[in-house]
Amino acid sequence: MVNFVNSWVQGIIVAVVISTIIEMILPNGNIKKYVRTVIGAYIVFVIISPIITKITGKEISLGSYELPKLQQSDISIDTNSYIENTYINNIEEGIIESIEAKGYKVNMVEVDIDRTEENYGNITSINLKISNEDNKTNEIKPIEIDINKEQEENEKISNEEKQNLINYLKENYGTENITINN
Repeated sequence: MVNFVNSWVQGIIVAVVISTIIEMILPNGNIKKYVRTVIGAYIVFVIISPIITKITGKEISLGSYELPKLQQSDISIDTNSYIENTYINNIEEGIIESIEAKGYKVNMVEVDIDRTEENYGNITSINLKISNEDNKTNEIKPIEIDINKEQEENEKISNEEKQNLINYLKENYGTENITINN
């Protein structure tokens, strides 16, 4: 029994020394917390493994466990989808920023890209829903229950303004299929 406890304590000491050396070698950064988690799991395994072996009489071996294997095609599909969505979101954010800089409020933007091999990533269409933006956002306005057509006319954007925005988007995003709704 004394031999068992002696070898168990020696194993724990070796694990702690190795983990301390690894932590000292690692530079400070985001990865350090993940390495600490793995080291902690290793130390717990070193502490618990001999006890379980002594109680059950069965040796615990990590070599008998296999991690599930992912197919390369699944990973690349997910990665491509993620990159495509990020690309579209960045384009949409750029459109929102540029239109709002011109004094309009963007209520909705949808960008579609070409997914064929020869033109992959080119913008095929842009759909926008915009309205005039009130510059006095901090001012509390009285609520009016009766809605006049004059108020609706003030919120709508003229055809000339729409055409100017369409021309701006054509120049900057290189697509002819642009729809702007109020």
